[in-house]
Amino acid sequence: MPIRRVQGKMRKTKAIQTHPLLRKHIPASQWLNAKSLREMLQQHPVVFVKPDTGSGGKGIIRIRRLPDQRFQICTSRNCKNVKFHELLPAIRKQMRSSPYMIQQGVHLARYNGQAIDFRIIMQKPRNRWQISGKVVRVAAPGRFLTNYHQGGRAAPVERVLQRVLTRKSEASRIDQQLNILSHTTAEVLDRHFPGIRVLGLDIALDRSKRLWILEANTNPGTMLFKQLPDKSMLRRIQRNRQYMYRVY
Repeated sequence: MPIRRVQGKMRKTKAIQTHPLLRKHIPASQWLNAKSLREMLQQHPVVFVKPDTGSGGKGIIRIRRLPDQRFQICTSRNCKNVKFHELLPAIRKQMRSSPYMIQQGVHLARYNGQAIDFRIIMQKPRNRWQISGKVVRVAAPGRFLTNYHQGGRAAPVERVLQRVLTRKSEASRIDQQLNILSHTTAEVLDRHFPGIRVLGLDIALDRSKRLWILEANTNPGTMLFKQLPDKSMLRRIQRNRQYMYRVY
């Protein structure tokens, strides 16, 4: 069976939500419409609007609730403040043809003042899923997205966790939890979408030290791993990829 690619953020999110452990680590997500926009902004101070298909952080919009009955809407280029009745038209001006979803915003932990999250590369070269790569994505100054194509850069997980989490035991606990969530997510998606063998998982750490599974990509980029001084993870990813393309 050829290696399977699965498009659609929402269908993968729904699949992950079927698992009781993972469900607690998924931000609230709905299809975007006027009703869901109002409900989500009543429940969450920040939400993200994103295309159901696409990658690299393209088309993602951040909406922040302000105290004066106004809302700040930000794209990768600029921000502006609008009233609620202006919000949906402003969003639609930025939208492409893909359906859009709206997702609860996560208050990301910071490293050297910049927002961070984790990119985990899961691969299944034979019968078992393995973590082939794990890196921290650090947003560029002034940016709210950590994606490589939005200026994000790589940092080693161990170094960042030691800086963000002052206690070594706490850093170890978060790292272990990252591993558990990654393996469980891969196994759940494998059951729902037989034939997948590669996953890029984007997992956030919030400022309360809770992990959130933001997205699962079946065709992830690996450019961030080229930025790390230690190239062992990059070599492992490439070695597994070459093996899978020969065999499947």
